Amino acid sequence: MYRLLSAGLALSLMAGSALAQTAFPTQPITVVVGFAPGGGMDTMARLVSGEISPQLGQPVIVENRPGAAGTLAPAFVASAKPDGYTIYAGETSAILGPVFQGNVGYDPVKSFTPIARIAVAPHALVANPGVGVSTVAQFIDLVSKNPGEYFYASPGTATLQYLAGEMLKDAAGIEMEAVHFQGGAPSVAAVVSGEVPFGIVSLSAAAAQAEGGKLVILGHTGPERVKGFEKIPPIAETIKGFEAMPSQFIMAPAGTPQEIVDRITGAIARAYEGEKLPGQLTRAGLIPAFQTGGEVSAELPAIAKKLTEVAISVRDGT
Repeated sequence: MYRLLSAGLALSLMAGSALAQTAFPTQPITVVVGFAPGGGMDTMARLVSGEISPQLGQPVIVENRPGAAGTLAPAFVASAKPDGYTIYAGETSAILGPVFQGNVGYDPVKSFTPIARIAVAPHALVANPGVGVSTVAQFIDLVSKNPGEYFYASPGTATLQYLAGEMLKDAAGIEMEAVHFQGGAPSVAAVVSGEVPFGIVSLSAAAAQAEGGKLVILGHTGPERVKGFEKIPPIAETIKGFEAMPSQFIMAPAGTPQEIVDRITGAIARAYEGEKLPGQLTRAGLIPAFQTGGEVSAELPAIAKKLTEVAISVRDGT
C-alpha cells in the first residue's frame, strides 16, 4: 500500500509539474525598462515583446520606470514575485548602480535569473549640427582647445553611456563634463535642441534624428563598422583600441522556477530562428547576439567583476 501511495504521489507531482509548465503564462507579462520610451533599451524591449507575445499566448507589455539613473527598474523587478510575470529588460549598466549609488536595492548578479542575452549595443558619440564638427578628430580638437567649456549628455550616472563618455575623455585627453538625463531619448532630445552640444547615447536612439539632419553622429563605441550603419565609423578608427559596448539582457527575479525561465527563453530563441527579429534589431542599431540564460549565468560574474573595476576607477578618478 505504501508503495502504491508513493507511486501515486510521484505521478501526481509529475502531473502538477507538467501542468505548471504548460499553464504558464495565464496572464499578461510585464517587461520593465529603466529608461524613458524611445531609447535603445526601450526599443529592444518592444521588439522582443512583440515577437514572443504570440508564442506565449498572452500580451507582453513594456512598462517604463525611469529614475535613479536607471536603477529603479532593476530594484523593482528584484523585489517582484518570482513567477515570470514581471521581468527586466536591461543591460550591463545595471552593474554600475551599486558602484555609483551605493545601496540600490539589488545585487546585479544575485538578484536575477538570466533569461537570455538579446544583443550588444554600440553607443553613438553625437553632436548638435550647430557645433560644426562632423568627425571624432574634429570633436577632440575642439574640446581639447576649450578645456572644461563643453558638456555631453548621458542617460544617467549608472549607465554604460556615462562610463563610455568618461572613458572617451581619458583616452582622448580632453576635459568635458557630463549632464545626466533620465534615459536615452531625453539625452538625444537635449543634443537636438542644443541644450547640450554633445552626447553619448545609444546608436538606435540617435539614428532617426541623424537621418532628419537634427544631429550628427560622429562615431560609435563598437570595435568595427556596424551592419546597416556602415557609414558611421567606430571611435577606434581615431583612438586605437577604444571600445565600450554593453550587452542587453532579459532577466527574471532570482528564484523564478526554471521551467518558467525556459519557457520565455524558448520563445526568444524561436524568434531568432527567423529573419524578422534579428533584422529589426539590426535596423535599430543593435547587433543581434542571442545567448541562453544558462550561458549568460556562466559569464555574468566575470563581466560584473571587470565592469565594476572600471566603474570604480572612473568614480574615484584613478
